[in-house]
Amino acid sequence: MFDVIVIGAGLGGLLTAGILARRGRRVLVLEREAAVGGRLRSYDCDGYVIDAGAYLWPNKHLDAALAAAGVTGFRASTIPPTQVMRLFVQGTGGARLSFPWPGRPESAALLDTGRVALGADADVFRRLTRFWNDLATWDDAAVAAVMLEPVETALWRHAPDPAVAEAWQRNVMLFGTSTPEHASFGECIGLVRRAPDGAARPECPGANPAGGVRALPLAIRSALDDAGVDVRTDYSVDHILIEEACVAGVDARHRTPFRETFAAPAVVCNVPIWRLFDLVSPDFFPPELVAHAHARVAVGGTVNAAFVFRDPPCLRQTREPDTFPGWTRLLVGDERCFGGGMLWTTRHSPHNAPAGAHILQAMRVSPHADVSDPRRVQHILDGFRTMLDEIYLDAAAKLVWWRTWITRDGTDYLLCAAPRPPVAAPGIRGLYFVGESTDVPAVQMDAAALSALRCAELIEQSRVKS
Repeated sequence: MFDVIVIGAGLGGLLTAGILARRGRRVLVLEREAAVGGRLRSYDCDGYVIDAGAYLWPNKHLDAALAAAGVTGFRASTIPPTQVMRLFVQGTGGARLSFPWPGRPESAALLDTGRVALGADADVFRRLTRFWNDLATWDDAAVAAVMLEPVETALWRHAPDPAVAEAWQRNVMLFGTSTPEHASFGECIGLVRRAPDGAARPECPGANPAGGVRALPLAIRSALDDAGVDVRTDYSVDHILIEEACVAGVDARHRTPFRETFAAPAVVCNVPIWRLFDLVSPDFFPPELVAHAHARVAVGGTVNAAFVFRDPPCLRQTREPDTFPGWTRLLVGDERCFGGGMLWTTRHSPHNAPAGAHILQAMRVSPHADVSDPRRVQHILDGFRTMLDEIYLDAAAKLVWWRTWITRDGTDYLLCAAPRPPVAAPGIRGLYFVGESTDVPAVQMDAAALSALRCAELIEQSRVKS
C-alpha cells in the first residue's frame, strides 16, 4: 500500500515523486525502461557522452520544482538571451542570419533575415512585425478562443494580407515545426509573449560529472533515494485500477508475464496522453478528453546525428572557431524548408568529451512517414552534412567521427490544436497527469516541472479534504 503511485520516471514523474515524498507521502515510482529520465537520455560512446533526447529547455518553473523535490548538486548552464538562436540558410555560403524572434525592433540584420528566410521584402517585414506586436496585445480570453484553432483557418481571418500571412507561417516554422499550418494559433501567439529576454531562462545541463542531460534525472533520483521513494525500473504497468470512479492502484509486471498489484488512492500518470488508454478504459473519461488525447498523438520521431571534432571548426563567415552557445536553426533545399537544428553540447557540458574535443549534435523532428523511410532519413542526414560544409571552413578536416540514430517519441509543442489534458483527470478521482502535454502555461521541460508542482498541491489538497 502506497499513498501515491507514479507511472513513468520522466522529469514530471520524478519531480512529483520527490515533492510528495518530502511532504511525508509514501511514493512508488514504476518505470518501464531500465533507467529513469524519459527523454532526458545520454549514452557513452567511444569515450564521449551523446545526448539522445532533449537537451535544451526554458527554465521559469524548473528551479522551484527542483527545490521542492530537495534536488541539490545539479548544475545548469544558462544561455545568454541574445544568443538563444541563430539561423543558417542553405545556399548563402555560410552567412549567419539573425533569428527573427517575433516582435523584435527592426534592424538591418532582421530585414536581411526577412528577405532571405521569410521571403519578405522590407515593407512586408515591417507589416509582419506590426502584426506580431498586435497579437502580443491580445488578452488571455482572446488567445484562449483560438487556442484550439489551427493556423490554416485562424491566420487568414487576422493577418492583414496574404504576403504577411505567408511570412508569418515561415516565421513560426523556424521554431521547430515543418507544418506550421497545423499548429495551434493560440500557441503561436505565445511565441511573441515569450520573448527571449523574458522570465524563462534558456538552459542546458552544465558541468555535471555524469555528463549530458542524464545528469538532471540522476540528480533527482538521488534526492528520491534520500527521501525514501521506492523507485522500480523495468516495470511495465498493465492497468490503472478503478473502483467506483476512484483510483485503487495499478497492476504491473517486472520482466515477466506475472502481474503484481500495488494499491494507492492516487496515481500520477507521466506517460504521453496518447498512451493513456493502454492503461485504462476510455469509458471512464468525458468523450472530449478521449478525442483530444487521440488528436495529440506523437508527430513521429526525430532524426539525429552527433559530430565529434578534435577541436572546433571555423565559421566561413568569420574564419574564427565557432563558440555560439545557443541553438542553430537550419533552412535547407531550394524551397528553404525547415531542416532541424544544431547545438554544441560541449559548450555547456564539458564532461561530454575529452579536453579539447567538441560535440555538435543535430536533430530534426520528423513525421512518421519520414522516420519510417530510410531514403528520407538519409536525405535529412545528408542535409546536416551539407550544412556543416557550408557553415564551416574545415569541418571535414577536423571531424573525428559521427553517429546517427532515430527516436520515435517525437513531440512538437506547437503542432496540435487539440487541448491538453488538465492535471487532475476528469471522471476519475485520484488520477493525475504530469508532463509536457498537460494544460499548464509552460512548454517542454518547464511544463513538466510546473505540472509536477501543481499535481503535488492538488494531491495534498485532496488529502486534507478527505
